[in-house]
Amino acid sequence: MLVRFAVPAGLLLLTACAAAVPGYTPPPFKEKSGLAKPMVSGDVNTAGQYEMSAEEKARDCKHITGSMQIIIARLKDPHGRAEPSAGAKAAQTAATPVLGGSAIAADRVALNARERAKLEAYNRELAAKGCKTFDLEAELAGPPEQMGKKY
Repeated sequence: MLVRFAVPAGLLLLTACAAAVPGYTPPPFKEKSGLAKPMVSGDVNTAGQYEMSAEEKARDCKHITGSMQIIIARLKDPHGRAEPSAGAKAAQTAATPVLGGSAIAADRVALNARERAKLEAYNRELAAKGCKTFDLEAELAGPPEQMGKKY
């Protein structure tokens, strides 16, 4: 019984060693992918309106619509509506200066307001480009989509 597993394991080990030939360095990638870097995001101004970045404005209707569908699904998700506990908020706020990152997610109300402002800005951009827009009130009022076998 042990021999049955030992032989394939030994062969696997030998092939792994053979792949690591001394002195071999794989060739570098010829060009950097545009998908490897994150998109520069806009920000909410003091008036509460989202100002899109130049990269966001350069996107086509299909990509803006897809981003909006993801944001709408995230806002309608019942798990995303649950308010985090006071302890979780305090821990995230306290850990942010030490570990880095952002404490934006600690304030769920501010995060939802930012996402809503982003949806409205994206909708205005779709209208400016002559694309099909969303009825945000109707989309956000509806129930979340049921998880099922879609793909």
